[in-house]
Amino acid sequence: MAKRISVINFKGGVGKTTFAFNFAAGLARYHDGARVLLIDMDHQSSLSIVCLGGSRWQTAVDAAQTIDEVFKPFIGQTPTFPGPELIIRNPLRRQPYRTLALVPSSLHLDDTEIELTASHHGNPIQSEWDKRTLLCRWLEETGADNDFDYIIFDCPPATKIVAQNAVAASHGYVIPVVPEAVMERGAPHLEQIVRSGIDVRLNALASMGTDRPMFVPDTVLVALVVTRIQTAPRGSSGYTSDHTEHLASLQRRWNTRLLRPYVVQGTGVPASLARSMPVYDLSGEQNIGGREIHRQYEQLTAALKSRIDGL
Repeated sequence: MAKRISVINFKGGVGKTTFAFNFAAGLARYHDGARVLLIDMDHQSSLSIVCLGGSRWQTAVDAAQTIDEVFKPFIGQTPTFPGPELIIRNPLRRQPYRTLALVPSSLHLDDTEIELTASHHGNPIQSEWDKRTLLCRWLEETGADNDFDYIIFDCPPATKIVAQNAVAASHGYVIPVVPEAVMERGAPHLEQIVRSGIDVRLNALASMGTDRPMFVPDTVLVALVVTRIQTAPRGSSGYTSDHTEHLASLQRRWNTRLLRPYVVQGTGVPASLARSMPVYDLSGEQNIGGREIHRQYEQLTAALKSRIDGL
């Protein structure tokens, strides 16, 4: 059975997709060819485009080979529930990542979300449960959970129904953060919503809904990961004064759940995404290797894997 993890944050610009991409690639590359399925749950489709490039992503969209297809039958847009044909194997087409796979997203997923919210069938409780566990159903019916060691959901910056589908299927979740004031408030709020909002509601619906073996009653906060901390070589901490201040607050609030190492911000990271390459492939370049960003991600992947394996 796969360990299923959501990567989620309300706020954009925190490196969520960058983290999901490099974490999944690191698992495949450095951990005995771990079989990793990335599922892009965000209608912006950034992860899909990074993995496939624009042309191949558009081909997948045109072929209805996206996560959108899991939700369309509920809103009456397609007659049949999709199968494993949504999974694109070895999307990076490189040997170190041959065990990586992807279910891409589509820009249309945002419209589907709106329709999903407004759609109801029969018993209202059963309907609310069904629409929040469509992803669980897909995992069950395709057997994807048995084909992979890890399934990682890259979630949109919201906790609406599509994101709730990911949380319902996840053993745990990871919050990428940047040490800023908004994260000091936002991360505790997100944890509260998952624990006392989403999980509580899902558990109440589960008691009266169709049995879903992939449903996880209590989704655990695995860790917060710092992905874009700004360095200041002359500073006493090595980071800018603003990031040092807020990092200290995050450390006090989250203690060991704020996972080390912290990944520094660097121009090489967005450049690597534009080339559809994990940072590990660019260790020879100054903006990656010179700043040890590839090592930071490798170490962060190992630390996070250890926690996830214990769930």
